[in-house]
Amino acid sequence: MKKVLLVDDDEMIHEIVESTLGDYKKIFQIVHAYDIKEAARQIERGGISLVITDLVMPGGDGFQLLSYIQEKHPEIPRIVITSYDLPELKTRLMGKAFQIFKKPLASEELADAIIRGLKTQQKKGDLGKFSVVGIVQLMETEETTCRLDVHNCGEHQDIDHCIENKCPEYKGSLFLVQGKIYDALCGKLIGEEAVLKLLSMEGVQVSSCTLKDDVVRRVHKSNQNLLINAMIQKDNQCDDVEPEGPPQQQLLDEGIELCKRLELNKAQKKLMAFVRDNRKSAQGWLWLSRSLTDLPKIKKALGEAYKCSPKEPHILEDVEKARLFKGSEKIIRCPFCFAPMEQHAVFCPYCRANALSDSSTLSKIDPYKVERKMVLEAVARFEQVLADEVNPRLLYYAGAAYLNLNDYDKALTYFDLLLPIVQVDTTLQKFSGQVREIVEYIASSQRPETGNDETKDSWHEQKVKRLITNRSNSKTILVVEDSPTTRKVIKMTLTSSDFRVIEAADGVEALSRLNEERPDLVLLDIMLPKIDGYRVLSILKKNNDTKDIPVIMLTSKNRIIDKVKGRLSAASAYLTKPFKPAELIDIVNSTIVKGGTKIEQAPERASE
Repeated sequence: MKKVLLVDDDEMIHEIVESTLGDYKKIFQIVHAYDIKEAARQIERGGISLVITDLVMPGGDGFQLLSYIQEKHPEIPRIVITSYDLPELKTRLMGKAFQIFKKPLASEELADAIIRGLKTQQKKGDLGKFSVVGIVQLMETEETTCRLDVHNCGEHQDIDHCIENKCPEYKGSLFLVQGKIYDALCGKLIGEEAVLKLLSMEGVQVSSCTLKDDVVRRVHKSNQNLLINAMIQKDNQCDDVEPEGPPQQQLLDEGIELCKRLELNKAQKKLMAFVRDNRKSAQGWLWLSRSLTDLPKIKKALGEAYKCSPKEPHILEDVEKARLFKGSEKIIRCPFCFAPMEQHAVFCPYCRANALSDSSTLSKIDPYKVERKMVLEAVARFEQVLADEVNPRLLYYAGAAYLNLNDYDKALTYFDLLLPIVQVDTTLQKFSGQVREIVEYIASSQRPETGNDETKDSWHEQKVKRLITNRSNSKTILVVEDSPTTRKVIKMTLTSSDFRVIEAADGVEALSRLNEERPDLVLLDIMLPKIDGYRVLSILKKNNDTKDIPVIMLTSKNRIIDKVKGRLSAASAYLTKPFKPAELIDIVNSTIVKGGTKIEQAPERASE
């Protein structure tokens, strides 16, 4: 039987997965590890067919484990489970995982992913003679991560030997991550040009093998777009004619893309090559000016852009940015609006945002002075890049952008994702301390509302009152009830008494909610689908983080045995349905006040 290794420091996650995947025991067995060291030991002992891992764990994290598996055991498929809520990054993770799930887990989707992972466990293999397009379409459907080698070396020849010895029968390779083309090599061609060349080939041999290293993404277009362009290219030119250099439009597009990624030195080379042959391109000169850090050159490039298009708003705006710059030090560019800045400047002179190169300047941010529209446009650019890759630098600046806009919740979304990355990547250590200081600053800046008018008039006292993990002042109650009608009645009753309510419709969802947030009290029905209330309560009381949460058991039964089981299962109180709203409020208030230390029961009612 195949073994699936689950790696998570949260015992509740192990309980959920073990309980919900019980129907698949004939197909695979779940084995458990609670940190990456234990996981590595189990993997080295052998027999692990697939790994499911969380990202953030004490003593090392999932990023390290994924890198370790990719280097030492690339044949083992990986699934990531995470609490991060950044949709643009869930399908990326540097190609180290073929599936990513957001907690709480959906058992059927997780089981389906495990089965697909076990079936498509990637091993080197010959795929026969097909058109390359057909193979790529198949790999995209299966979301496969692999290297496809295109050749005419024969089924029994060693393709690695042919590649190493530059055999003329070897045509090139496509690098796929989760079914999407990230890069390609074909003779002297690389990136998109190589992709188009290889996709136009038919009747060639195609072999697949596991990717052993991370792939640098040079191709950013969709597979469908590439397939269409390959067909057009095939119709318009002979297969044996290779272009002498990148198409001009491609140079411009790549230069602009590099600017958006804030890789200005690389962008400058692409854009210089483009404007050399396209001197009347206003866009070429504009983006070239944004990649430069020498003021005379910036003004010259903007002058050329202005001559090409004197009424273009973005050109006029950048001319004004250059005019406003009065410094004499080495120039840097504002990451939000590309305005020239002095190297040690705290605020951009044009958009007035703080790039947070020094986290000690956080308290000087004034969101009322920041040019909000420009900063939001910058965030949109960052999001475009982050949709295709995990880019730590842009994660940092996206968080910084929202700090400038006084939106702490969104800022923390990015910093929460960035922190575990900088902790394991030594090249990003400069960000680690800054991110921690920023998060500590946000936490220390939260102040309760006061009646003092002077305090209210102070902007510093008016910063956002809530962090992502904070709750409102009212008590939070988790209601676990499978009947939508009963759940709605309970919620209306509690909210009318100023309680905050979160809901779960079954035992699995209840455990997931408890994993996300700590309520002040749980109203738990006994008869639940998937996992019954007694089992949920047992799991909750075994967990150090949740064992002190008081629990009121709800049931439509009114038998002695149920009440005895309620007491034995460490419930704080017991309430029989149907109940009157006043009864519910009374027992909830008394249980919260007493801290859930004693079993209670609502007064018995005379049968009606």
